[in-house]
Amino acid sequence: MSTDALVLLKEDHKEVQRLFRQYRAETAEAARAELADEIVRQLTVHSYLEDEVLYPRIRAEVPDLAFEMDLAHQEHHVAELLCAEIDAMRDDDPELPAKMAVLTDAVTRHIHTEEQEWFPKVRAAMGRRELQQIGERMLALRQTAPTSPHRPGLLQRVADAVSA
Repeated sequence: MSTDALVLLKEDHKEVQRLFRQYRAETAEAARAELADEIVRQLTVHSYLEDEVLYPRIRAEVPDLAFEMDLAHQEHHVAELLCAEIDAMRDDDPELPAKMAVLTDAVTRHIHTEEQEWFPKVRAAMGRRELQQIGERMLALRQTAPTSPHRPGLLQRVADAVSA
C-alpha cells in the first residue's frame, strides 16, 4: 500500500465516486439511506484529513496555491453543511435524493479540480518523500478522525447567518 498522500486521496475519491454511483442505482429506500450514511462518513473523514494535514502543508510550501487551498476549504465547508443536513434527515425524507444529488455534483467537481489542476502542481512542488510523510500522517490520523459532520452549533450558526 502506498503512503503517498495524493495516491491515498485519489483512492478515497474512487471510493466515494463508487458510493455515489451505487446510491444513484439503488432503488430501495433503506439501502439508499445506508449508502447516504456511508457517503457522509467517508466525506467527513476525507475532508478532515485534507483540511488538517494536506492543505496547511500546501499553503506553507506551495504559496502559489494558497488561494486554491482557501477555495478547497470553502468547498469542504459547503459539503460539510450538506452532509450535516443529510445526516439529520429521516430515511424517507422526500428531499433526501435531491440533497444527495447536489452533494454528488459539488463533490465530483471538487474531485476533478483537485486531481486535474491542484494535485499535479503539488506533486511537482513537493518531493516524493514529503508526500509519503504527509500520507503516513494522514493514515495515522484517519484512526481518530471524526466520522460525523456534526460539530457543536454548526447548523445553528448557519441558520443565524442566513436569518441575519
